[in-house]
Amino acid sequence: MGQPIRVSVVIPESEAEAFSLALALARKAPILETKGDGRGKTQTAIFPDLTASLGTVVTLIGEVTNLPGARVSIGEREVSSLTRFWSALLCYRESLGEPNPHDHCLRFSARLNQFGGCPDQTCLSPCQFLCTRCLGLAQGKSGASLEAQLQELARQAEVDWCPNLGFSDPLPASCAHRTS
Repeated sequence: MGQPIRVSVVIPESEAEAFSLALALARKAPILETKGDGRGKTQTAIFPDLTASLGTVVTLIGEVTNLPGARVSIGEREVSSLTRFWSALLCYRESLGEPNPHDHCLRFSARLNQFGGCPDQTCLSPCQFLCTRCLGLAQGKSGASLEAQLQELARQAEVDWCPNLGFSDPLPASCAHRTS
């Protein structure tokens, strides 16, 4: 596999029910930073290698989806949808239990299409969170290569970080722009 995937989770101090469990999970991070300003304290749990801490990260992200003001970054990019990112993490964790993780992705993508997840029943997406129909819509929108367009769609779906997609290089954070 390539470079380790770095995940940072910023947890604002809160009276919310999810805060105490999120904080307990954050304490399992290899690096935990506390910061305070006029608006309150935050805890930042840093996981330099997602795969090495995957169980804790999956559980922590599941908790912070219910915590107002929580933020997550994957590499240098801030996650725009914690729920989508959490779903992708769950899928990635499942794939690691397979002899060939890529086959897992193709199987789930095909199953989703079989049950009507994609309006194009011939969709041959490499990932259940991406749709080749969407790729078709992306063609011609810019001068970017098909891989760059796929990476942008993957970023919007919060799966651009997933090693199972096999991108040659991650899309630089400076090139990732929100179109939604």
